[in-house]
Amino acid sequence: MGNLSVWQFVLRIVVLYALVMVALRVMGKREIGQLSIFDFVVSIMIAELSTLPMEDTDVPLYRSFLAIGLLVVLQTLVALLQLHSHRFRHIVEGEPEVLVEHGRIKEQNLRKTRYSMHDLLMQIREQGIASVADVEFAILETSGKLSVFPRTERRPLTLEDVGLRGQPHAIPMPLVIDGEPVAKTLRELGRDTAWLEAELNRRGYRLTEVFYAAVDRDGSIHIDARDEAAQDGDKGSGAGSGASCGPRGAVSHGKRQPPDDRGQPGADARDAADGRRRDDAE
Repeated sequence: MGNLSVWQFVLRIVVLYALVMVALRVMGKREIGQLSIFDFVVSIMIAELSTLPMEDTDVPLYRSFLAIGLLVVLQTLVALLQLHSHRFRHIVEGEPEVLVEHGRIKEQNLRKTRYSMHDLLMQIREQGIASVADVEFAILETSGKLSVFPRTERRPLTLEDVGLRGQPHAIPMPLVIDGEPVAKTLRELGRDTAWLEAELNRRGYRLTEVFYAAVDRDGSIHIDARDEAAQDGDKGSGAGSGASCGPRGAVSHGKRQPPDDRGQPGADARDAADGRRRDDAE
């Protein structure tokens, strides 16, 4: 640690950690498999630059700040240029290559991308397709991922294929996470914590007993009790820890049943969700 004291060295690590976290956050949210070669190299350079002040305590922190900040600025500028110039994006990241077309392997593109036949077959099998003849298109993306599209006759049957129309899918909105009410969801529903506690009480739960709860588009509330509460409620019943509460409050969870059906528990949640959808439509 050179001439630095222990607390100074620890402080230096914390500052560098925060700097790297901010730098990666500014660069955007993308998984490692989605990074282009340029993005990946910049990330490696940022990691290397952040370790220099820890390996050599004589290197001042401002040098790492300056170097990492400059890389982030350059990366941001390159990303903006890629948005506005297809030619520049082609130079930096390249273009996707079609490796299989209508069941036929394009050998020239395999050689061009240095993609072996073994890799191609492995990637196709990982997509659940046994034969290359069943592949309509296999495209090697700039991130290195292989996108595989099966032939029409090999694709799973859909509702459209049989002339049916499905209902729009909506992601359930979390009401409780780790025993704490989700304020954002309550605001969107136009409700408060008192309403949430009342809904949970109607189903035989206290807020402190709920680990996770969510409401779906039709107002049904799914409740996942804490392990301790579920064990107490399941003695003699053998039920699990999850509970699905329909619009009328039916709870499939051992002894935890609402007192009666007169109050129609869950109707408030359904009405609130419907009102939110109407607001979004307007």
